[in-house]
Amino acid sequence: MLFNNLGRNNPSTGCRVFSDVPKTFYCLDPLVVDYARQHTLAYKCKLVEDEVKLTDVEESMLDIRHEIERDPRYANLFKGTAIPFCFSLPDKNNDLGAELEDFWLPLLKKEYELQVPGTYFKATLQGSLRLQESLRIAKDTGYDIFLETGANSPVVGYFFPAAFQEFDIKSQRSRIAELPDIGDASFCLSGPFEMIYCLICYPKLLFSREHYSPILCASALEHTDPRMTMVFKSYGPHLEFWLMSQMLTPTKTQVSEQWSGGLTVFKSL
Repeated sequence: MLFNNLGRNNPSTGCRVFSDVPKTFYCLDPLVVDYARQHTLAYKCKLVEDEVKLTDVEESMLDIRHEIERDPRYANLFKGTAIPFCFSLPDKNNDLGAELEDFWLPLLKKEYELQVPGTYFKATLQGSLRLQESLRIAKDTGYDIFLETGANSPVVGYFFPAAFQEFDIKSQRSRIAELPDIGDASFCLSGPFEMIYCLICYPKLLFSREHYSPILCASALEHTDPRMTMVFKSYGPHLEFWLMSQMLTPTKTQVSEQWSGGLTVFKSL
């Protein structure tokens, strides 16, 4: 079994995780999905074209869900949070850092503060670093295929935000490369674009009055400074993006029960 009853991946030998027995102190609240509303919002935000029909997207989503549920190695994924999506992506040959700084992060700020009045979204880059001309696709994460797919046509699929909770960044990247195929669907380690889409559609995803929320690690992209990593996290009712150090000591990286890498399963629409 690749995934446990929490929808989290069972680590392989060599993975560095916070605990051998998964913790539930950090968790997401149950999510009520309304894809029709998402589709309308994505159209308003210019993330999907108006010729993309809701019925076609929902049919593709159902196909992907069946692919996952038919495979006993992956069926437990839906025991964790699963967020459907359909949108277009920037070309992987573009400057991905500039895409984030110029369009995606400002869009998230606008929509978050509009949808959750009285709150803020803030992006912080530690150490006077920048995203522009500084991001690349981490090796063997599958994110190159995801970006290529979404640049040529809308990409449809599911984002599983807690699939690699408690894994350190290196282990998230090594584990995704070990996973077997899922029927005709493709998959990758999750990155910032589908995270931003999902946070626009569900702005309270990381806010809970009863639980502590995990920190979402956008581990499919890496910074030219290998010490740094990109994350999304809550601060009370507010939402923050950080380019921050993953170093616990000068030579040892952080491993935390709060950090969560995601799994993205997708197809071209």
